[in-house]
Amino acid sequence: MWNGLLRRGLVDELHLMVGPVALGGGTPIFAMPAELRLLEARRFKNSENVLLRYSAAGQ
Repeated sequence: MWNGLLRRGLVDELHLMVGPVALGGGTPIFAMPAELRLLEARRFKNSENVLLRYSAAGQ
């Protein structure tokens, strides 16, 4: 769903939670390349997870 919203310019920000686990093969997050600008990277206390906050291109 979000690929269509990104393609139409209807997304202001994306918040992605990333954890240090390798799962092997899987489904790509984006169906096509996305132009994003990193706004913030935050690691949570007592956790190895990282929150990445991006703005969509043109926002």
